[in-house]
Amino acid sequence: MSDALAVAAVTETLRAVLEDAVRRAVPGAVVTARHPEAAGVEDGVAAALNVFLYRTSIDAAWRNTDPVNTHPGETRRPALPLVLHYLLTGYAAPAEDSALPERLLGAAMAALHDRPVLRAAELRAAAGFSDLHLQQEPVKVTPAEPAAEELYRLWEALGHGYRLSAAYEARVVFIDSAVPGRTPLPVLRRGDSGRGPEAAPATATGPWPVLHAVRPAVAVPGAELVLSGTGLDAGTPSVRLTHPLLGGPVVLSARADGGGTVTATVGEELGAGRWSAVVVLAAPDGSERTTGPRPLHIAPRITSALPLTVERDRAGAVLLSVDCVPAVHPGQRAELLVGDLPVPAEPMAERATRKLRFRLDGARPGRYPVRLRVDGVDSPLTDERAERFDPEAAVVIT
Repeated sequence: MSDALAVAAVTETLRAVLEDAVRRAVPGAVVTARHPEAAGVEDGVAAALNVFLYRTSIDAAWRNTDPVNTHPGETRRPALPLVLHYLLTGYAAPAEDSALPERLLGAAMAALHDRPVLRAAELRAAAGFSDLHLQQEPVKVTPAEPAAEELYRLWEALGHGYRLSAAYEARVVFIDSAVPGRTPLPVLRRGDSGRGPEAAPATATGPWPVLHAVRPAVAVPGAELVLSGTGLDAGTPSVRLTHPLLGGPVVLSARADGGGTVTATVGEELGAGRWSAVVVLAAPDGSERTTGPRPLHIAPRITSALPLTVERDRAGAVLLSVDCVPAVHPGQRAELLVGDLPVPAEPMAERATRKLRFRLDGARPGRYPVRLRVDGVDSPLTDERAERFDPEAAVVIT
C-alpha cells in the first residue's frame, strides 16, 4: 500500500521514464507534466512531450476486495484503488518540422509498450517522496481507447484545438486509509478441548507422499516443526520453504520420526510472514518426490525488554522503538498492535532491520497488550501453555 502522494509519484515516474526515450528520438527534447493550457515549448527547446493527468477513476475489482493482512473479527478501512488516466501530447516550436510531435509520440508509445510496468526501483528513484515503491501490486501502464468523440470533448473543455495525443491508464494505485482500524485480542480457546474442529484424510490416494498438516501452524524462530502426512518415510526427508516476497527455496534439515511425521527446526534467518512448506524425499538412486505445499506462518518475536514503558510528549504522542527477530525486510508491512489499535511502522532503510520505530498520536495513559504484526502474522501474546495472555507483553504509556 502507499500514501496520498502516490498519484504524484506515478506522474513523476512516467515523466522520468519517457524522458530517456524521447531524447533518443529527438535530441534536446524535454518531457513536461503540465496542464495543456501551459504546455508547449520554451525558448531554446525544439520539442516537448507533455504528460497530463486528466482523470482519475476507481478500480471496480479492487474496490470490493477485503483489506490486506486483516484477520477475522478485525475491522479496517480498505485502501482506495485508483486508476489514473493520462494524455500524452507532443509539441514543437513553430519553426521546427511539424513531424516532431509525431516522432515524440511514437517514441513514448514504443517505450511504454516495451516497459508497461513501473518498477519499484524507478518509482523510488523518480519519486522518493512517496512510498509507492513498497506497494506489492505492480503499477501497469497500458493504452486506453477513449472514443474519438470523448477526446474531442476533452480538448474542447480545455479550450484548445485538438492535437494528436495518446491516452494511457496507470492501474492500480492504492492509497491507504488514514482511519485507524481495530484489532481485537485473539481467542484463547475454541471448544471444550481448546483445539477446535479438525479434519484430515486417513489414507493416501496413491503412492505419492502427502503432507496433511504443519504444526505449529504459527511458529516462532527456534521452534520445532512437526510435519505429518502419509508416505513420508519413503526417503531421506528435507523441508523446503518459499515466500512470495523473500523468495527461496530455503532448505531445512529434517528427520523422519516414524508414524508419518517429519521434524525440522525454524532458524532465525527466516523472515516473518506467510511461507509455503513442502517435504522432499530423496531416494537412494538420487530421485526425489515432493509433497504438495502447506501454509506455514512464521511469527516475529519482540526482543525488546517487556513491558515497554514510554512517556507522552506535550502533544500526546509517543514514540516506540521495538527490537525483533527475525529481521524485517524492505517491502514487508510491519504494524504494532497496541491494544486494539494498529500502528504502522515508520519507513525503514533499504535493507533488512531488527529495529522498528512507531509513532502513536493521541495516546492515552494506560497499560495495553502489544503485538508485532509482520505481513499479517502476529508475535505471540499468550504464555507458553497458551492459556492466558502474557502480562509482560504490554506497553505502559504514562
